Amino acid sequence: MNQKRSRAEEPLEVQPPVPPSAPPAEQPQEEPRRSTVDPEDREQDPDAGNAPPSDDDEDDDEAGPVVTTTHRWFDYPLPVPRMLRETLEMLHYDQFWITYVGTRYRHPVLHDDWDMTVEISIPDEFGSRRNIHVRHAPTRRNSHEAAISDAAREALTTLCHAHREDMAITSRRYYPCRSVERLDAWIANPEAEQNPRLESTIEYLATLNTDYNAALDELDMVRYENRKLRAWVAHGVEPAE
Repeated sequence: MNQKRSRAEEPLEVQPPVPPSAPPAEQPQEEPRRSTVDPEDREQDPDAGNAPPSDDDEDDDEAGPVVTTTHRWFDYPLPVPRMLRETLEMLHYDQFWITYVGTRYRHPVLHDDWDMTVEISIPDEFGSRRNIHVRHAPTRRNSHEAAISDAAREALTTLCHAHREDMAITSRRYYPCRSVERLDAWIANPEAEQNPRLESTIEYLATLNTDYNAALDELDMVRYENRKLRAWVAHGVEPAE
């Protein structure tokens, strides 16, 4: 006769102990991006902190800020600045000053950059001075000597163009002349000299001078794109193609 077994008599299935699950790994938190907006200006411009870097921030990157300093030179012992000074003396400018104003950009990783301006001033009727000619170097250079020479060359060629009639009767009439709106330079025709060697040399000089202007213009564009690219990378934004 079969007897029913009570529930208490049924064998129990023993389950093996389940080890406790490991705690979830902590995900690295992204460091909050620093905003370039002054806290006092957030109410006025709440979206400014998310804007792409402006031209004022183009030299900042992860290595630190760029330090700028201003330097001044009154004349400079280089060939082109010397020719500029001698030309002003020949044009009978009285008590002129040639001042080179350079801004030095000291980058924490890259080479220094120099941005140069030349200012030519004369006394005025009020006992002060006024600028009569101001020219900028076409692009930044790695040394202040190169930047000074570029600024002086800009001033010399445009000054010769402005005084081309006065220059025509001087020994400097074959200096390259260029208006401020153009890259190509021109030089007075040397046919009256009846010297074939002089004619070919002047033609070659004019070509080199024009090519040098174009190369400086291209260098300036490349430097500008390089600074913008560094700014984009520093701010964590991929530059557009």
